[in-house]
Amino acid sequence: MKNEKKIAPMSDGSEIYYEKYGQGPALFLLHGNGGSGKYFSKQLNSFSKNFNVYVVDSRGHGRSTNTQKETSFQLMAEDLATIMDQEKLSHADFLGFSDGANLAMVFASLYPEKVDHLVLNAGNTVPNGVRTIPHLLSYVQYAIVWVGAFVDSGMRNFLPILRLLFRDIGLSTEDLSKIEAPTLVIVGKHDSIKTQHSMYIARTIPNASFAIVSGQGHMFARRNPKRFNQEVLQFLIDEE
Repeated sequence: MKNEKKIAPMSDGSEIYYEKYGQGPALFLLHGNGGSGKYFSKQLNSFSKNFNVYVVDSRGHGRSTNTQKETSFQLMAEDLATIMDQEKLSHADFLGFSDGANLAMVFASLYPEKVDHLVLNAGNTVPNGVRTIPHLLSYVQYAIVWVGAFVDSGMRNFLPILRLLFRDIGLSTEDLSKIEAPTLVIVGKHDSIKTQHSMYIARTIPNASFAIVSGQGHMFARRNPKRFNQEVLQFLIDEE
């Protein structure tokens, strides 16, 4: 499976790393908080048969850099728009996992003309969309990294990323209701995102369908890639 490794320079000096696979309509894969594009390693072979897949490391993640002391989904959405300009893409499909789904929603709100389809896996618009125990564990993780940041630059650079877990993504119910792209909201029944919150997203985005898969949790795409890939491709290909 051939791929291209590329860098997109941002106006603030940050550099966003991404890889390209396959041929066909453009499909962006957006990973979760603290991860990288490697999260989707079990999707690439399947998706690249039908799509030109762009696997992005969000700013401050993986092999991408970040010059800002704070970051936001709005800033990361601008990064995606810059990549699309660099690749001469006027529109694309977007699949986001966790914070990547949040980024996809923000991007669709800011750049509706650039979005053909959305696949939202385990996104949340507000912190209380996360179940209690995973949310509390995020605070424990933040405390550990905060202490480590006094002696480790890597942990210090990770703090702005972790802070995204405790903020609204900046989209109201009204904002979600204006997203026009056909959307698949897909979650595992045992996801760390509250089922009712995932249903709220699917209910609010006008042209959205909802899929909940039994026996799966937050890492659905990694734990059962065959089922995940099947659900995503069925939605995207049927909608093309």
